[in-house]
Amino acid sequence: MRMPKFLHDKKFRYGSVSVALTVVVVAAVILFNAAFTALARKNLWYIDMTPEPRFTLSDAAKTYLDGMDESKEVVIQFCDTKDAWESNTTQREVLKTAEDMAKAHDNVKLEFINIYANPRAVEGYSERTGKAVNTQSVIIKSGTELRMHALKEFFTFDSTQQNITGYNGEQIFVSAMLAVTQAEMPLLCATVNHGEQDRFNSDNAVLLLMEQIGFKIRLLDLAREDIPADCRLLLVYGPTVDFLERSATSDVSEIDKLEAYLNGNRSMMVFFDDHTPKLPNLEQFLGEWGIAIARKSDETYQVQDASTSLTVDGRTPVATYSEGGTGADITAQLRATGHPKSVVFPNATALRFADLYTVEYIESDVSYNYARYSSGATNRLCYKVFESSTDATARAGGLLVDKEDDERYNYMLLACQTVDDFETNRTRHSFILASSSTAFASSAAVDSRYGNRTVLAYACNTMGSLSVPVSIDCKYYASTDIVGITAKAANQYTAVLALLPALTALVVGVVVMVRRKYA
Repeated sequence: MRMPKFLHDKKFRYGSVSVALTVVVVAAVILFNAAFTALARKNLWYIDMTPEPRFTLSDAAKTYLDGMDESKEVVIQFCDTKDAWESNTTQREVLKTAEDMAKAHDNVKLEFINIYANPRAVEGYSERTGKAVNTQSVIIKSGTELRMHALKEFFTFDSTQQNITGYNGEQIFVSAMLAVTQAEMPLLCATVNHGEQDRFNSDNAVLLLMEQIGFKIRLLDLAREDIPADCRLLLVYGPTVDFLERSATSDVSEIDKLEAYLNGNRSMMVFFDDHTPKLPNLEQFLGEWGIAIARKSDETYQVQDASTSLTVDGRTPVATYSEGGTGADITAQLRATGHPKSVVFPNATALRFADLYTVEYIESDVSYNYARYSSGATNRLCYKVFESSTDATARAGGLLVDKEDDERYNYMLLACQTVDDFETNRTRHSFILASSSTAFASSAAVDSRYGNRTVLAYACNTMGSLSVPVSIDCKYYASTDIVGITAKAANQYTAVLALLPALTALVVGVVVMVRRKYA
Protein backbone atom coordinates (compact mmCIF):
# COMPACT_ATOMS: atom_id res chain seq x y z
CA MET A 1 0.00 0.00 0.00
CA ARG A 2 1.40 3.35 -1.06
CA MET A 3 1.59 6.21 1.46
CA PRO A 4 -0.38 9.37 0.60
CA LYS A 5 1.69 11.80 -1.42
CA PHE A 6 1.33 14.65 1.13
CA LEU A 7 3.19 12.59 3.72
CA HIS A 8 6.28 12.89 1.56
CA ASP A 9 5.85 16.59 1.13
CA LYS A 10 8.80 18.59 2.50
CA LYS A 11 6.57 21.24 4.10
CA PHE A 12 4.49 18.58 5.88
CA ARG A 13 7.58 16.91 7.32
CA TYR A 14 8.98 20.23 8.59
CA GLY A 15 5.58 21.23 9.94
CA SER A 16 5.21 17.91 11.76
CA VAL A 17 8.61 18.31 13.33
CA SER A 18 7.69 21.83 14.46
CA VAL A 19 4.41 20.64 15.97
CA ALA A 20 6.12 17.72 17.70
CA LEU A 21 8.85 20.02 19.00
CA THR A 22 6.24 22.46 20.31
CA VAL A 23 4.36 19.65 22.06
CA VAL A 24 7.59 18.39 23.64
CA VAL A 25 8.59 21.88 24.81
CA VAL A 26 5.14 22.60 26.29
CA ALA A 27 5.09 19.22 28.01
CA ALA A 28 8.59 19.82 29.36
CA VAL A 29 7.58 23.23 30.70
CA ILE A 30 4.51 21.75 32.39
CA LEU A 31 6.55 18.93 33.92
CA PHE A 32 9.24 21.38 35.05
CA ASN A 33 6.63 23.63 36.69
CA ALA A 34 5.02 20.67 38.43
CA ALA A 35 8.36 19.35 39.68
CA PHE A 36 9.57 22.78 40.76
CA THR A 37 6.27 23.48 42.58
CA ALA A 38 6.54 20.17 44.44
CA LEU A 39 10.16 20.84 45.41
CA ALA A 40 9.39 24.43 46.40
CA ARG A 41 6.54 23.29 48.63
CA LYS A 42 8.65 20.55 50.19
CA ASN A 43 11.76 22.69 50.75
CA LEU A 44 9.94 26.01 51.39
CA TRP A 45 11.60 27.83 48.47
CA TYR A 46 10.21 31.32 48.21
CA ILE A 47 11.20 34.97 47.97
CA ASP A 48 9.49 37.25 50.51
CA MET A 49 8.94 40.55 48.67
CA THR A 50 6.64 42.20 51.23
CA PRO A 51 8.02 45.36 52.89
CA GLU A 52 7.71 43.99 56.45
CA PRO A 53 8.86 41.14 55.52
CA ARG A 54 5.79 39.22 56.62
CA PHE A 55 6.50 35.67 55.53
CA THR A 56 10.07 35.26 56.72
CA LEU A 57 11.15 34.30 60.24
CA SER A 58 12.49 37.40 61.99
CA ASP A 59 15.97 37.54 63.44
CA ALA A 60 14.43 37.89 66.92
CA ALA A 61 12.47 34.64 66.49
CA LYS A 62 15.57 32.82 65.24
CA THR A 63 17.61 34.08 68.20
CA TYR A 64 15.03 32.89 70.74
CA LEU A 65 14.71 29.48 69.07
CA ASP A 66 18.48 29.04 68.98
CA GLY A 67 18.30 29.07 72.79
CA MET A 68 15.72 26.27 72.88
CA ASP A 69 16.65 22.94 74.47
CA GLU A 70 16.93 20.89 71.27
CA SER A 71 17.31 17.63 73.18
CA LYS A 72 13.54 17.79 73.70
CA GLU A 73 11.21 17.07 70.80
CA VAL A 74 8.53 19.69 70.15
CA VAL A 75 5.38 18.61 68.32
CA ILE A 76 3.13 21.21 66.71
CA GLN A 77 -0.29 19.67 66.16
CA PHE A 78 -2.82 21.20 63.78
CA CYS A 79 -6.34 20.01 64.55
CA ASP A 80 -7.34 19.37 60.95
CA THR A 81 -5.88 17.97 57.74
CA LYS A 82 -2.95 19.68 56.02
CA ASP A 83 -5.13 20.40 52.98
CA ALA A 84 -7.61 22.25 55.19
CA TRP A 85 -4.87 24.42 56.71
CA GLU A 86 -3.43 25.17 53.27
CA SER A 87 -6.80 26.10 51.77
CA ASN A 88 -7.37 29.17 53.98
CA THR A 89 -5.22 32.31 53.76
CA THR A 90 -4.95 33.02 57.49
CA GLN A 91 -4.45 29.37 58.42
CA ARG A 92 -1.82 29.01 55.71
CA GLU A 93 0.20 31.87 57.20
CA VAL A 94 0.28 30.13 60.60
CA LEU A 95 1.22 26.84 58.93
CA LYS A 96 4.01 28.56 56.99
CA THR A 97 5.61 29.85 60.21
CA ALA A 98 5.47 26.39 61.78
CA GLU A 99 7.01 24.82 58.66
CA ASP A 100 9.87 27.35 58.71
CA MET A 101 10.56 26.56 62.35
CA ALA A 102 10.47 22.80 61.71
CA LYS A 103 12.85 23.19 58.78
CA ALA A 104 15.33 25.17 60.91
CA HIS A 105 15.22 22.84 63.95
CA ASP A 106 15.36 19.05 63.77
CA ASN A 107 13.57 18.63 67.10
CA VAL A 108 10.42 20.41 65.84
CA LYS A 109 7.86 18.15 64.16
CA LEU A 110 4.45 18.88 62.61
CA GLU A 111 1.37 16.69 62.95
CA PHE A 112 -2.09 17.02 61.43
CA ILE A 113 -5.04 15.51 63.29
CA ASN A 114 -8.59 15.21 62.00
CA ILE A 115 -10.23 15.71 65.38
CA TYR A 116 -13.63 14.59 64.07
CA ALA A 117 -12.24 11.28 62.87
CA ASN A 118 -9.89 10.93 65.86
CA PRO A 119 -11.28 12.90 68.84
CA ARG A 120 -9.31 10.81 71.35
CA ALA A 121 -6.07 12.35 70.05
CA VAL A 122 -6.93 15.61 71.83
CA GLU A 123 -8.82 14.14 74.76
CA GLY A 124 -8.31 16.10 77.95
CA TYR A 125 -6.69 19.11 76.28
CA SER A 126 -9.65 21.40 77.01
CA GLU A 127 -9.57 20.54 80.70
CA ARG A 128 -5.81 21.13 80.92
CA THR A 129 -5.77 24.44 79.07
CA GLY A 130 -9.22 25.87 79.78
CA LYS A 131 -9.72 26.40 76.03
CA ALA A 132 -12.07 24.72 73.58
CA VAL A 133 -10.52 22.42 70.94
CA ASN A 134 -11.71 22.88 67.37
CA THR A 135 -10.38 22.47 63.84
CA GLN A 136 -8.61 25.85 64.07
CA SER A 137 -6.69 24.96 67.23
CA VAL A 138 -2.90 24.63 67.30
CA ILE A 139 -1.27 22.57 70.05
CA ILE A 140 2.42 22.88 70.92
CA LYS A 141 3.67 20.13 73.20
CA SER A 142 6.82 18.51 74.50
CA GLY A 143 6.63 15.52 76.79
CA THR A 144 3.78 16.16 79.23
CA GLU A 145 3.84 19.95 78.77
CA LEU A 146 1.54 21.58 76.24
CA ARG A 147 0.13 24.94 75.14
CA MET A 148 -2.96 25.36 73.00
CA HIS A 149 -3.89 28.43 70.95
CA ALA A 150 -6.90 29.28 68.82
CA LEU A 151 -6.32 30.63 65.32
CA LYS A 152 -7.51 34.09 66.41
CA GLU A 153 -4.68 34.36 68.95
CA PHE A 154 -2.10 34.40 66.13
CA PHE A 155 -3.45 37.70 64.79
CA THR A 156 -4.17 41.22 66.03
CA PHE A 157 -7.41 43.04 65.29
CA ASP A 158 -8.73 46.58 65.06
CA SER A 159 -11.00 48.13 67.69
CA THR A 160 -14.05 46.35 66.23
CA GLN A 161 -12.30 42.98 66.71
CA GLN A 162 -13.50 42.08 63.20
CA ASN A 163 -10.69 43.17 60.90
CA ILE A 164 -7.22 41.62 61.10
CA THR A 165 -4.45 44.22 61.38
CA GLY A 166 -1.36 42.09 61.91
CA TYR A 167 0.22 38.68 62.40
CA ASN A 168 1.58 37.73 65.84
CA GLY A 169 2.37 34.10 65.12
CA GLU A 170 6.08 34.24 65.90
CA GLN A 171 5.40 35.48 69.45
CA ILE A 172 2.84 32.72 70.02
CA PHE A 173 4.95 29.88 68.64
CA VAL A 174 8.28 30.92 70.20
CA SER A 175 6.90 31.55 73.68
CA ALA A 176 5.01 28.25 73.63
CA MET A 177 8.00 26.26 72.37
CA LEU A 178 10.34 27.73 74.98
CA ALA A 179 7.72 27.20 77.67
CA VAL A 180 7.16 23.50 76.96
CA THR A 181 10.88 22.76 76.75
CA GLN A 182 11.87 24.55 79.95
CA ALA A 183 12.68 22.32 82.89
CA GLU A 184 10.41 24.35 85.14
CA MET A 185 7.73 26.85 84.19
CA PRO A 186 7.70 29.92 86.46
CA LEU A 187 4.37 30.41 88.21
CA LEU A 188 2.44 33.68 88.20
CA CYS A 189 -0.40 34.04 90.71
CA ALA A 190 -3.04 36.69 90.05
CA THR A 191 -5.21 37.77 92.99
CA VAL A 192 -8.96 37.79 92.25
CA ASN A 193 -10.73 38.60 95.51
CA HIS A 194 -10.40 42.40 95.51
CA GLY A 195 -12.38 43.21 92.37
CA GLU A 196 -9.61 42.08 90.00
CA GLN A 197 -11.75 39.27 88.58
CA ASP A 198 -14.17 41.84 87.13
CA ARG A 199 -11.34 43.38 85.12
CA PHE A 200 -10.13 39.98 83.92
CA ASN A 201 -13.66 39.18 82.76
CA SER A 202 -13.80 42.35 80.65
CA ASP A 203 -10.20 42.28 79.35
CA ASN A 204 -7.79 39.49 80.27
CA ALA A 205 -5.02 40.67 77.93
CA VAL A 206 -2.54 40.93 80.80
CA LEU A 207 -2.99 37.24 81.67
CA LEU A 208 -2.70 36.17 78.03
CA LEU A 209 0.42 38.29 77.65
CA MET A 210 2.04 36.85 80.78
CA GLU A 211 1.30 33.37 79.49
CA GLN A 212 2.83 34.26 76.13
CA ILE A 213 6.06 35.57 77.62
CA GLY A 214 6.54 32.37 79.61
CA PHE A 215 4.47 32.07 82.81
CA LYS A 216 2.15 29.40 84.08
CA ILE A 217 -0.95 31.25 85.36
CA ARG A 218 -2.92 30.56 88.52
CA LEU A 219 -5.78 32.64 89.94
CA LEU A 220 -5.50 33.14 93.71
CA ASP A 221 -8.06 34.02 96.38
CA LEU A 222 -5.63 35.46 98.90
CA ALA A 223 -8.20 35.56 101.72
CA ARG A 224 -8.67 31.80 101.48
CA GLU A 225 -5.34 30.58 100.10
CA ASP A 226 -1.68 31.04 100.84
CA ILE A 227 0.71 32.18 98.14
CA PRO A 228 2.32 29.00 96.71
CA ALA A 229 5.96 28.51 97.57
CA ASP A 230 6.90 28.27 93.87
CA CYS A 231 5.15 31.52 92.89
CA ARG A 232 7.69 33.75 91.12
CA LEU A 233 5.44 36.73 90.39
CA LEU A 234 2.33 37.99 92.18
CA LEU A 235 -0.04 40.12 90.07
CA VAL A 236 -2.53 42.57 91.65
CA TYR A 237 -4.47 44.09 88.78
CA GLY A 238 -6.75 47.02 89.53
CA PRO A 239 -8.00 46.25 93.05
CA THR A 240 -11.17 48.02 94.17
CA VAL A 241 -11.46 46.33 97.59
CA ASP A 242 -8.79 46.65 100.28
CA PHE A 243 -6.56 43.79 101.42
CA LEU A 244 -7.40 42.22 104.79
CA GLU A 245 -5.53 42.91 108.00
CA ARG A 246 -6.08 41.03 111.24
CA SER A 247 -8.91 42.54 113.25
CA ALA A 248 -11.48 41.70 115.87
CA THR A 249 -13.65 40.17 113.16
CA SER A 250 -10.97 38.40 111.11
CA ASP A 251 -7.85 36.42 111.89
CA VAL A 252 -6.73 36.51 108.24
CA SER A 253 -4.08 39.02 107.19
CA GLU A 254 -3.44 39.22 103.47
CA ILE A 255 -0.86 41.92 104.17
CA ASP A 256 1.14 39.46 106.30
CA LYS A 257 1.05 37.03 103.37
CA LEU A 258 2.43 39.70 101.06
CA GLU A 259 5.22 40.56 103.50
CA ALA A 260 6.19 36.91 103.97
CA TYR A 261 6.12 36.29 100.22
CA LEU A 262 8.37 39.26 99.42
CA ASN A 263 10.87 38.29 102.08
CA GLY A 264 12.35 35.83 99.59
CA ASN A 265 13.67 36.34 96.06
CA ARG A 266 10.22 37.20 94.76
CA SER A 267 8.45 39.87 92.71
CA MET A 268 5.08 41.60 92.60
CA MET A 269 3.28 43.79 90.06
CA VAL A 270 0.43 46.09 91.04
CA PHE A 271 -1.71 48.19 88.69
CA PHE A 272 -3.87 51.18 89.63
CA ASP A 273 -5.76 53.83 87.63
CA ASP A 274 -7.53 57.15 88.04
CA HIS A 275 -10.57 55.49 89.67
CA THR A 276 -8.71 53.46 92.31
CA PRO A 277 -10.53 53.98 95.63
CA LYS A 278 -8.74 54.56 98.90
CA LEU A 279 -7.16 51.25 99.99
CA PRO A 280 -5.63 52.00 103.41
CA ASN A 281 -4.09 48.60 104.15
CA LEU A 282 -2.59 48.01 100.72
CA GLU A 283 -1.40 51.59 100.37
CA GLN A 284 0.29 51.50 103.78
CA PHE A 285 2.06 48.29 102.76
CA LEU A 286 3.24 49.82 99.46
CA GLY A 287 4.29 52.99 101.28
CA GLU A 288 6.74 50.89 103.25
CA TRP A 289 8.26 50.00 99.87
CA GLY A 290 8.46 53.65 98.81
CA ILE A 291 5.38 53.63 96.53
CA ALA A 292 2.38 55.92 97.06
CA ILE A 293 -0.65 56.84 94.96
CA ALA A 294 -0.81 60.59 94.46
CA ARG A 295 -4.00 61.87 96.10
CA LYS A 296 -5.60 65.13 97.13
CA SER A 297 -8.24 64.82 99.84
CA ASP A 298 -8.26 61.06 99.18
CA GLU A 299 -9.12 61.68 95.49
CA THR A 300 -6.77 60.11 92.94
CA TYR A 301 -5.07 62.30 90.37
CA GLN A 302 -6.30 62.15 86.77
CA VAL A 303 -3.34 62.97 84.56
CA GLN A 304 -3.82 64.79 81.24
CA ASP A 305 -1.08 65.56 78.76
CA ALA A 306 -2.34 67.12 75.53
CA SER A 307 1.23 67.54 74.26
CA THR A 308 1.85 63.76 74.03
CA SER A 309 -1.60 62.13 74.14
CA LEU A 310 -2.77 59.85 71.35
CA THR A 311 -6.34 61.04 71.98
CA VAL A 312 -7.74 64.56 71.92
CA ASP A 313 -8.84 64.42 75.57
CA GLY A 314 -5.22 64.11 76.72
CA ARG A 315 -6.00 60.87 78.57
CA THR A 316 -3.76 58.55 76.55
CA PRO A 317 -0.34 60.08 77.24
CA VAL A 318 2.91 58.80 75.78
CA ALA A 319 5.38 58.44 78.63
CA THR A 320 8.94 59.69 78.95
CA TYR A 321 11.58 57.00 79.60
CA SER A 322 13.58 57.37 82.79
CA GLU A 323 17.29 57.03 81.99
CA GLY A 324 18.87 56.61 85.42
CA GLY A 325 18.90 53.99 88.15
CA THR A 326 17.61 50.42 88.30
CA GLY A 327 14.23 51.49 86.92
CA ALA A 328 15.96 52.45 83.70
CA ASP A 329 17.46 48.94 83.43
CA ILE A 330 14.00 47.70 82.43
CA THR A 331 13.98 49.89 79.34
CA ALA A 332 17.70 49.84 78.50
CA GLN A 333 17.31 47.56 75.48
CA LEU A 334 14.34 49.53 74.18
CA ARG A 335 16.23 52.81 74.46
CA ALA A 336 19.33 51.30 72.85
CA THR A 337 17.51 51.13 69.52
CA GLY A 338 17.83 54.90 69.19
CA HIS A 339 14.13 55.17 68.33
CA PRO A 340 12.33 53.44 71.22
CA LYS A 341 8.66 52.63 70.82
CA SER A 342 6.01 54.81 72.38
CA VAL A 343 4.81 53.55 75.77
CA VAL A 344 1.28 54.64 76.68
CA PHE A 345 -0.54 54.97 80.01
CA PRO A 346 -4.25 55.40 79.25
CA ASN A 347 -6.47 56.79 82.04
CA ALA A 348 -3.48 57.14 84.33
CA THR A 349 -3.31 58.39 87.86
CA ALA A 350 0.07 59.46 89.29
CA LEU A 351 2.48 57.72 91.64
CA ARG A 352 4.96 59.35 94.01
CA PHE A 353 7.70 58.43 96.45
CA ALA A 354 6.28 57.64 99.89
CA ASP A 355 6.80 60.16 102.70
CA LEU A 356 8.70 57.58 104.75
CA TYR A 357 11.54 57.61 102.22
CA THR A 358 14.43 60.00 101.73
CA VAL A 359 14.78 61.35 98.21
CA GLU A 360 18.33 61.38 96.85
CA TYR A 361 19.59 63.17 93.75
CA ILE A 362 22.31 61.69 91.55
CA GLU A 363 24.11 64.11 89.30
CA SER A 364 26.15 62.48 86.54
CA ASP A 365 26.01 62.05 82.77
CA VAL A 366 22.39 61.05 83.35
CA SER A 367 21.02 62.88 86.40
CA TYR A 368 18.07 61.36 88.27
CA ASN A 369 16.49 61.08 91.70
CA TYR A 370 15.39 58.05 93.67
CA ALA A 371 14.09 57.30 97.16
CA ARG A 372 15.71 55.13 99.81
CA TYR A 373 15.03 53.62 103.23
CA SER A 374 17.26 51.45 105.42
CA SER A 375 16.59 49.48 108.56
CA GLY A 376 19.17 47.05 109.92
CA ALA A 377 20.15 44.58 107.22
CA THR A 378 17.25 45.63 104.99
CA ASN A 379 17.68 48.28 102.31
CA ARG A 380 14.87 49.49 100.08
CA LEU A 381 15.23 51.76 97.07
CA CYS A 382 12.53 53.13 94.78
CA TYR A 383 13.21 54.24 91.19
CA LYS A 384 11.29 55.89 88.37
CA VAL A 385 10.65 53.86 85.21
CA PHE A 386 8.31 56.19 83.28
CA GLU A 387 7.09 59.70 83.90
CA SER A 388 5.05 62.40 82.19
CA SER A 389 6.26 65.36 80.20
CA THR A 390 6.52 68.71 82.00
CA ASP A 391 3.36 69.82 80.13
CA ALA A 392 1.18 67.29 81.95
CA THR A 393 -1.51 68.47 84.34
CA ALA A 394 -3.59 66.63 86.92
CA ARG A 395 -7.03 66.97 88.43
CA ALA A 396 -8.30 65.53 91.68
CA GLY A 397 -12.02 65.61 92.40
CA GLY A 398 -12.43 67.79 89.31
CA LEU A 399 -10.03 70.47 90.58
CA LEU A 400 -6.70 71.30 89.00
CA VAL A 401 -3.71 70.22 91.09
CA ASP A 402 -1.00 72.85 91.65
CA LYS A 403 2.46 71.92 90.39
CA GLU A 404 5.80 73.45 89.52
CA ASP A 405 6.43 74.33 85.87
CA ASP A 406 9.09 71.63 85.43
CA GLU A 407 7.34 69.01 87.57
CA ARG A 408 6.63 65.60 86.10
CA TYR A 409 4.18 62.94 87.26
CA ASN A 410 5.36 59.36 87.77
CA TYR A 411 3.60 56.70 85.72
CA MET A 412 5.63 53.68 86.83
CA LEU A 413 7.90 53.00 89.82
CA LEU A 414 10.15 50.08 90.69
CA ALA A 415 10.85 49.30 94.35
CA CYS A 416 13.79 47.05 95.22
CA GLN A 417 14.58 45.35 98.52
CA THR A 418 17.96 43.92 99.46
CA VAL A 419 18.28 41.79 102.58
CA ASP A 420 21.65 40.54 103.80
CA ASP A 421 21.22 37.13 105.43
CA PHE A 422 24.27 36.78 107.68
CA GLU A 423 23.41 33.19 108.65
CA THR A 424 23.58 31.91 105.07
CA ASN A 425 25.95 34.66 103.87
CA ARG A 426 23.55 35.36 101.01
CA THR A 427 21.65 38.41 99.79
CA ARG A 428 17.97 38.21 98.88
CA HIS A 429 16.41 40.56 96.33
CA SER A 430 12.71 41.37 95.98
CA PHE A 431 10.85 43.79 93.72
CA ILE A 432 7.52 45.57 93.37
CA LEU A 433 6.64 47.18 90.04
CA ALA A 434 3.75 49.66 90.29
CA SER A 435 1.85 51.08 87.31
CA SER A 436 -0.46 54.09 87.43
CA SER A 437 -2.66 52.64 84.68
CA THR A 438 -4.48 49.32 84.47
CA ALA A 439 -5.07 50.06 80.78
CA PHE A 440 -1.27 49.94 80.37
CA ALA A 441 -1.78 46.17 80.02
CA SER A 442 -5.09 46.25 78.13
CA SER A 443 -5.51 44.51 74.77
CA ALA A 444 -5.22 47.84 72.95
CA ALA A 445 -2.06 48.95 74.76
CA VAL A 446 -0.11 45.67 74.51
CA ASP A 447 -0.49 45.83 70.75
CA SER A 448 3.15 45.61 69.69
CA ARG A 449 3.05 48.92 67.84
CA TYR A 450 3.62 50.26 71.36
CA GLY A 451 6.38 49.31 73.77
CA ASN A 452 4.08 48.23 76.63
CA ARG A 453 4.33 44.52 75.89
CA THR A 454 8.14 44.65 75.76
CA VAL A 455 8.33 46.72 78.96
CA LEU A 456 6.43 44.05 80.89
CA ALA A 457 8.61 41.28 79.44
CA TYR A 458 11.83 43.12 80.30
CA ALA A 459 10.48 44.01 83.75
CA CYS A 460 10.02 40.31 84.48
CA ASN A 461 13.59 39.70 83.38
CA THR A 462 14.98 42.59 85.48
CA MET A 463 13.12 41.37 88.55
CA GLY A 464 14.34 37.82 87.98
CA SER A 465 10.83 36.43 87.71
CA LEU A 466 11.37 34.99 84.26
CA SER A 467 14.54 33.56 82.80
CA VAL A 468 13.53 33.78 79.14
CA PRO A 469 11.06 36.59 78.46
CA VAL A 470 9.78 36.54 74.89
CA SER A 471 8.91 39.76 73.09
CA ILE A 472 8.71 39.64 69.29
CA ASP A 473 7.16 42.42 67.26
CA CYS A 474 3.90 41.83 65.47
CA LYS A 475 4.02 41.98 61.66
CA TYR A 476 1.38 44.46 60.54
CA TYR A 477 -0.41 44.32 57.23
CA ALA A 478 0.57 47.84 56.28
CA SER A 479 1.10 46.80 52.68
CA THR A 480 0.77 43.62 50.66
CA ASP A 481 2.16 45.10 47.45
CA ILE A 482 5.48 43.97 46.04
CA VAL A 483 7.97 46.69 46.84
CA GLY A 484 8.39 49.20 44.01
CA ILE A 485 5.74 47.68 41.72
CA THR A 486 2.37 49.32 41.23
CA ALA A 487 -0.74 47.40 40.21
CA LYS A 488 -0.46 48.83 36.67
CA ALA A 489 3.17 47.80 36.41
CA ALA A 490 2.38 44.35 37.77
CA ASN A 491 -0.26 43.87 35.04
CA GLN A 492 2.23 45.00 32.39
CA TYR A 493 4.86 42.57 33.67
CA THR A 494 2.31 39.76 33.67
CA ALA A 495 1.36 40.45 30.05
CA VAL A 496 5.00 40.63 28.95
CA LEU A 497 5.97 37.44 30.77
CA ALA A 498 2.97 35.62 29.30
CA LEU A 499 3.54 36.77 25.71
CA LEU A 500 7.34 36.62 25.61
CA PRO A 501 7.67 32.79 25.41
CA ALA A 502 5.01 32.59 22.70
CA LEU A 503 6.56 35.40 20.63
CA THR A 504 10.01 33.88 21.02
CA ALA A 505 8.74 30.50 19.78
CA LEU A 506 6.96 32.17 16.85
CA VAL A 507 10.06 34.12 15.75
CA VAL A 508 12.30 31.07 16.05
CA GLY A 509 9.80 28.98 14.09
CA VAL A 510 9.55 31.53 11.27
CA VAL A 511 13.34 31.82 11.03
CA VAL A 512 13.75 28.04 10.92
CA MET A 513 11.02 27.61 8.26
CA VAL A 514 12.47 30.36 6.05
CA ARG A 515 16.00 29.01 6.29
CA ARG A 516 14.83 25.47 5.49
CA LYS A 517 12.70 26.64 2.59
CA TYR A 518 15.68 28.20 0.89
CA ALA A 519 18.24 25.71 2.02
